[in-house]
Parts: sequence; C-alpha cells; structure tokens
Amino acid sequence: MQTTRAALLERLADAITTLRTTEPTLVAIDGRSAAGKTTLADELAAHLRAQGRPVLRSSLDDFHPPGHKYRSSERRYTPATYYAEGYSYAAFRQLVLDPLRPGGSRRCRLALWDSFNDVALPEEWIDAPNNVIMIIDGAFLLRPDLRQYWDYVIWLQIDWETMLERVAKRDVAWVGSAEIVIERYRTFWIPMHEYYEAEVEPTRFANIIVDNRQPEEPLEAVIK
Repeated sequence: MQTTRAALLERLADAITTLRTTEPTLVAIDGRSAAGKTTLADELAAHLRAQGRPVLRSSLDDFHPPGHKYRSSERRYTPATYYAEGYSYAAFRQLVLDPLRPGGSRRCRLALWDSFNDVALPEEWIDAPNNVIMIIDGAFLLRPDLRQYWDYVIWLQIDWETMLERVAKRDVAWVGSAEIVIERYRTFWIPMHEYYEAEVEPTRFANIIVDNRQPEEPLEAVIK
C-alpha cells in the first residue's frame, strides 16, 4: 500500500504507543546500508516526542569495537567476520538493551565508541523513565542474540541499485571517489548484507516492511 511519509509516521506511532505504557518499549529499525534507517529513526522519535511520550535514540553504529576503523579501512573483515565481530554486541546488550527489559535497572548508555576517530565516547548514563520508547537503528538487529529484545521491528527495504546510487552520493565526501565507493559496496557491503539476510531471514521477524526507495511515498506491508 502506497502512503505518504507523514501517514507512515502516524501509523508507526499508533502501533508503537499502544504496545506498553508502564514499561519501556524497544523499537528496532533494520535494513540494508543507505535504506534510510537513521533518518526514519530520528523522524519517528521526533513524532513520538511531539505526542508527549519520552523517547531515547541509540544506534548500533555507536557500538563498534576498538580498532574497527583501521580493520575496516585495511579491509581485514570478511562479510562473515564483520557480522560476527564488527560490533560490540555484548556491550550493546549490557548497556542499552538489558537495562530496559522488564525488571531492568532503567540506567543505560546510548553510545560507546566513536568509530570515525577510534576513541571511546564520554561515559554518559541516562535514567530512563518507565514508559520510555527506545528507538534503535542499525544493521544486524535481528541476530538471534538480539532478536528477543524487540517489541516492534521495522524493516526498510531497498534494492542494490538504489543502495549504490545513494552511497555514491553519501560516502564520496570522505572516500573521495564515487567509483571507489561503488566498488567497495559491490565487493564487500552487498555480500555482507546477503550473508546476513541468508543467515537470519530478517524480514520474517518484522512487524512492518517499508519499501523505502521513494522515502516521501513509501510502500508499506504490515506483517503482523
């Protein structure tokens, strides 16, 4: 069903706000590179805040391990090792997810590591209110060790050509060449996403799949 961006945000907000009112609600936004995960997460957070709900934002990209920048730039990862080792999953669970589970402490950290500069981020703790909505974006959020945490899952779908078109514009600023960006995505990032999708079949666990090739006129399919 084709819809507008505003209508999509309203539908998502309606679905999420009715899930829990006295305990944290954990929302995952997963999908391929350049699918628009961070943008949608920020827009949805703003929409929910405007409705009066307390909202926190976190990203799996702020939980890379030390040395990730250099290992990535020197192409030491394979798709399989990136999936297994490219993020500090244990720290992500301990600092973000476990505190917001039923019976958790509600005391959490939203970010751990600045992978661009390869330095630890300042240690900032937040005491989340009981009715907080935590919105988290990132690839691999539907791994078996993370899947159990989510109350609502949004999968953003794009095809490979849309991905390449977007990253050629987005990443050239720090890579320096659109050709290099596209080559890296064809030889590494696309195989990495294929690996994840073959291993996990993430769309099986989505509450809603959004075809985000045209962000202002997305296509949505409600799964459950």
